[in-house]
Amino acid sequence: MKVKRIATISIFLLFLASVAVFMAFGPQIRAALSPEIRYEYPVMADVDGQLMTAIPASAVWQGQDGEMYAWRVSRSDEFPEPAFVVNAVPVAVDHAADGMVWFGYGFSGLSQSDAVAVDWPGTLKEGMCVRPGR
Repeated sequence: MKVKRIATISIFLLFLASVAVFMAFGPQIRAALSPEIRYEYPVMADVDGQLMTAIPASAVWQGQDGEMYAWRVSRSDEFPEPAFVVNAVPVAVDHAADGMVWFGYGFSGLSQSDAVAVDWPGTLKEGMCVRPGR
């Protein structure tokens, strides 16, 4: 009986210690486990009298629904510490040239101040925490 009580107390103390470690080092653990991505900002230009937005072609991917998307990188307060997350934003590609894809201003969910992921390892998911790198 005494051994059972000691085992129960030991497991409980181990649990409390792991919670304390996670509370103290949670942000560092999340950052270490999050994939690192490279990002860039859209550029705007006047093309034949029309205001167009361009992002690198490597930022655009095709979803299962056949639509074209880009990963928008933004700060989030969803986590206890400041974090960066990705969200899929549809883009209506007008044309591609010189490694860039162009679309009409206002024809996508991106603004000039939105960063887009241009290089990422593996698969990203909606709302996933990432570490931006340049």
